[in-house]
This record gives sequence, C-alpha cells and structure tokens, in this order.
Amino acid sequence: MFALLIPLVLSLAPQLASMIFGSKGADATTKVAAVVQTVVGVAADLTEPGGVAAAVAHIQADSQAASELAAKLADLHLQMQKEQDDAAQALRQDALDELKVRLADTGSARDMATELAKAHSGLAYGGVAVSVVIVLAFGWTTYSVLTTHLNATDGQFGSILVGTLAAMATQVANYWLGSSQGSSAKNALLANAQNNLASSVPSNMVKSVGKS
Repeated sequence: MFALLIPLVLSLAPQLASMIFGSKGADATTKVAAVVQTVVGVAADLTEPGGVAAAVAHIQADSQAASELAAKLADLHLQMQKEQDDAAQALRQDALDELKVRLADTGSARDMATELAKAHSGLAYGGVAVSVVIVLAFGWTTYSVLTTHLNATDGQFGSILVGTLAAMATQVANYWLGSSQGSSAKNALLANAQNNLASSVPSNMVKSVGKS
C-alpha cells in the first residue's frame, strides 16, 4: 500500500533511499508513512483504501505541504542515520570489549606460567606439554581421516574429532600468538572507529577548525 509513497518520498528526500531499500526497509517505510500522515493530516487517511493516493495527490498539489514534508523527511533521515551509527558503534564496542577480555585471559595465563618458571616449578612446562600434545593429536588425526577410507559412522566420528581438536589447536595458537595478533586486531578496531568518527564530522566544520 505504501509503495505509492516511495517515488514521492525519494523525489523530496533521495537520501532516504538507502534506508527504505536497506535491511530495515519495512521499519523505515513505516516511519516515512507516519511523517506523511502528519503532514497531510485530515486531508487523507493512509490506513483507508485510497488514502495513500489521496495523500500523494494532496502533497503534489500543495507546494507548502511538499516543502514541509521535505523538511520532516530530512529530519527523519538524520534521526535514522544516528540510530544506525549508534548501533554500529555499540557492535564495535562489544567486539573491542570481547577482545580485551581475551587478551586479559591470555595475559593471566602467561603471567602464571612466568611465576611458576621463576619458582622452578615443573608445572611451568605444563602449558608447553599440553600445547605439543594437542597440536600433534590434531595433525595425526587429520592425516588419518584424510588418508584412511572410513565407513560412514567412523567418518562422521573422525570429522567430529578433527573439529574438536581444531578448536583446541586454535586455542593453543591464541595462547602463544594471541598477544601480537590481538594487539593488531585491537589497533584495527580503534583505527576503524577513528575513521568513522572523522567521516561523521561535516567537512565545513573541519575547515573552520583548521582556520581557527
């Protein structure tokens, strides 16, 4: 029903195209319809048959109504853009927080190993021994599954075992290599956040700051 509004809306506010045809297009269309209803008022009821067509005709015949609708649609775009930016920022922050937790866990484990080594405890070599066993088991199991003709049941069990050992091998890699990789990922997240912040600042504001 609201499809008749889209050409009119895009002619007045083309910047809304990415919202209407985006992943949350249904929500955007509902909000646009509410704005149109506010502008046309009692002249047309969008919930009634023929209401959308009547609203479009009303706005096309009234230049003041068209100007008012264009202004309200521009405000709606700014509001929806802010909501999208806030959601994206929240996702980036969640990813950064998760990365910090992983780095802290790895750091704690390494600190413990260091303290055990200083105390000349045999437990200091536990991490090395476990890591070697896991990597060797993963390599041997993978080789066996790939080179041995297994029946359906054994093949399924072998695939599950390889997947489990692969996850454990990943944890081993994160333990020994996680510091540098984690720092690189954290720096990438921070750089991305800074770039997004810079792109969100109007160019005229940047120029005015540079002149001051």
